[in-house]
Amino acid sequence: MLHPVARFLLPLLAVGCQSTPAATTPTFDGTTLLSTITRRGVAHQNDKPSAEDPRVPADVQALLAEKLGETIQLAGEAHQAKTEDAAAAPAMGAGAKTLVRFVHLTDTQLVDDESPARNCIFDAAGAIDGAFRPQEGYGCQLLDAAVRGINALHASLPIDFVLTGGDNVDDAQRNELQWFGKVLNGGLVECDSGSDDGDKPGLVFPHKRPFTAAGLAVPWYWVSGNHDVLVTGVYKVDEAERRLALGTTATMGTRNYGQPGSPITTDEVPADALRLPLYATEVVAEIRAFADGPGPHQHGLADVAASSPYVQYRATPVANQPVDIIALDSTAHSGGSDGLVFAKVFEEQVRPLLEASKAAHHFAIVVAHHATDGIGDGGDPFGTSQAGTMTPAALRKALSGYPNVLFYLAGHSHVNQITRFEPSVDDVVRPFFEVQSASLADWPSQMRLVEIIDADNGYIAAKLTAFDTPAEIDHLPTNDLIADALRLLTMDRAALWDPKAGDGKASDRNVVLWLKKPAGF
Repeated sequence: MLHPVARFLLPLLAVGCQSTPAATTPTFDGTTLLSTITRRGVAHQNDKPSAEDPRVPADVQALLAEKLGETIQLAGEAHQAKTEDAAAAPAMGAGAKTLVRFVHLTDTQLVDDESPARNCIFDAAGAIDGAFRPQEGYGCQLLDAAVRGINALHASLPIDFVLTGGDNVDDAQRNELQWFGKVLNGGLVECDSGSDDGDKPGLVFPHKRPFTAAGLAVPWYWVSGNHDVLVTGVYKVDEAERRLALGTTATMGTRNYGQPGSPITTDEVPADALRLPLYATEVVAEIRAFADGPGPHQHGLADVAASSPYVQYRATPVANQPVDIIALDSTAHSGGSDGLVFAKVFEEQVRPLLEASKAAHHFAIVVAHHATDGIGDGGDPFGTSQAGTMTPAALRKALSGYPNVLFYLAGHSHVNQITRFEPSVDDVVRPFFEVQSASLADWPSQMRLVEIIDADNGYIAAKLTAFDTPAEIDHLPTNDLIADALRLLTMDRAALWDPKAGDGKASDRNVVLWLKKPAGF
């Protein structure tokens, strides 16, 4: 019988799934999710960006009155097969077994939406759409809903761990990082800064009140993105940026919770010492303090040197299962939203992790925030060109040279996308898959379930399933806030201020990658 909380997520889940930990139930029974997870679709959508501005409270009400926040329930989708050589997929072997099962939760972009460091005035329809999100003030509730959805899934289909994908917060601020850790680990959390905005005289903002976060029932691992180490994801953290965030002057526009509807303001705002943007090494230290959840201790960072600004590690999340996670830090600390990987750092820090995984005869999934095509030299807007960086082709060639690396997993694009690179055209050593997952922060607010299966036929099957953040969980007091967040998120997409069709094509959502086992594995 399904866990009662799972009804919103797995309405048609086939029988036979066990409720004991995944590591003790290795048998693959062929029923895992299949096409049972339904998803949301946009009910009404413009054909061009709306003239109404989601930053203006009256315009938000007008857009919602146009039903642009409404969704429809779509049917579940069968998994499509993708093979390395584009041939037909093999039949699953009789002794197939699941090795690990995890959720990729990326681009939550938990934001202090009233920080003076914001740049809301630059938001524009279909252009710099990430400078403001109408739903961003509900980020903690939305993340808590995702956590509760994962826990509900875990009750019926055991999950081994959650892997974050970077851009976990928005402005590298201490308070944002603390909120993120508290929501994932559970307990009382208040995602508010400056003055108390939960109940101001004559104004009520319930999403700013304290609430009890459920906390993940499984371990979680940290991966860094550009927003985790840069202010608004593009500005290098320095003393000038710190003074701006800690001050009261919102020159570039931030939320004003002193007015109905919390419009954008460039006026003075209350200061808050916890808005301090952190340098990359300080981000690592802050994450290390998140040790009160279910584990792992320090969330993958236990072996990362305290002096290192890069979050790069190898983890074997499930004991006695030969699957490693190798975290590659693609953030450009010099500024700019694009990825950056120094060749020297790769050789000194990442290649030894790959070699150790290969020597242990473990399969590996390399996870970074940026897709390989998003790797550059740091010279994009707001950045500075750096010498000695890897090209996308060089990174793909290096990773594909390891026969045990199953695929490369990324976020950043806020879109579900799967790419197969070919040796004949892409300078890879062998056919190589890259998987990008949609974001929590933007439409459609999805995560990916990843199941690594020994197919007992000479192949590893990587089963990928996209699923929505639940809109309602039993009689949770914050359900109305979650529904509000999803309504605003849908409105932003339907009004085409957020132009990304983040759910991607059907061939990028529910997919099984068939990967030939290398010799000796």
